[in-house]
Amino acid sequence: MSSCISLTDRIKFYESVFGAGRLSSNGINFDVRCPICNPTDPTKKKLSIRTDNDANHCWVCGWKARSLTPLLRKFGSQEHLTKYRLILGLKGDFNPIVEVTVPKLELPKDFKLLAQANESDPDVKAVWRYVYSRGLSERDVWYYKFGISNEFRWKRRIIVPSFDDVGELNFFVARAIDKDKKPKYDNPDVDKNPIVFNEINIDWNKKIILVEGVFDMFKCPSNTVPLLGSNLDERHEIFNKILLHGSSVALALDGDMWDKKTPKILKKLQEYDVDVVLIDTRPWGDPGNMSKLEFEQALLEARTPSWNENFLRKLNRASESTFRF
Repeated sequence: MSSCISLTDRIKFYESVFGAGRLSSNGINFDVRCPICNPTDPTKKKLSIRTDNDANHCWVCGWKARSLTPLLRKFGSQEHLTKYRLILGLKGDFNPIVEVTVPKLELPKDFKLLAQANESDPDVKAVWRYVYSRGLSERDVWYYKFGISNEFRWKRRIIVPSFDDVGELNFFVARAIDKDKKPKYDNPDVDKNPIVFNEINIDWNKKIILVEGVFDMFKCPSNTVPLLGSNLDERHEIFNKILLHGSSVALALDGDMWDKKTPKILKKLQEYDVDVVLIDTRPWGDPGNMSKLEFEQALLEARTPSWNENFLRKLNRASESTFRF
């Protein structure tokens, strides 16, 4: 919430949503009854909300989020959500309530944009050959700021930097161009959950396309976010940004996720009334193997999944294992 809101007003708002609570001895955390695990004993107040930034965590069920938006979307009223956004939390263009601190990263010291590298260098030539073999263009190289480095860890890899919403480096991925080089993908050793890859390019008011990896993103329209993995839930900044802005979503995950993880992510998004369509990538394996035209056509054909008996079975299987904090 905005720092100009008094502690008393914050507590009044919390209690209007979650019922009576109590301020902890440290004067920062406010404890209320958790609406998720919903204890029968009303005196058990295990959902702890930080009054300085609204980050919250339940000590019983393990719920954790960086703002109250997910809980308000699921358990509050539209009035609560509107008040949280417009009066207590967000103004104007709905900037995030909580600023997540991500360790400051630096690219390799000798990082150089591929488009500006010496084309007579054999390694540079090899990287360009790989770029073209993946169906990417010189425009892609400039737009995504592909780079290279001669440092041992990053040599003969395409380095793809990521920038947050204000243009600060927040992550990068390095993809080996040689089949026998391990690991195929390498990246800085940081927590990926707070990262929205290349958020500088994202318009949250338009449909967000979610893919698994960075090289899947290159075949998709510009409003695409890679998950940097195969999970998505309340712990991830991408998830919270989608809820915060009321974004619609197109899921374009790898084909091998279709029967298990895709239904799980779909179900999680629909629990919060997110408008979701599915893009079937199974004929190609993943978006990275598609041409840009093929992906555009698949996006046009994307539909909200039909809740037939077969798909319901997939959802039931997905719900059998829940994400752990």
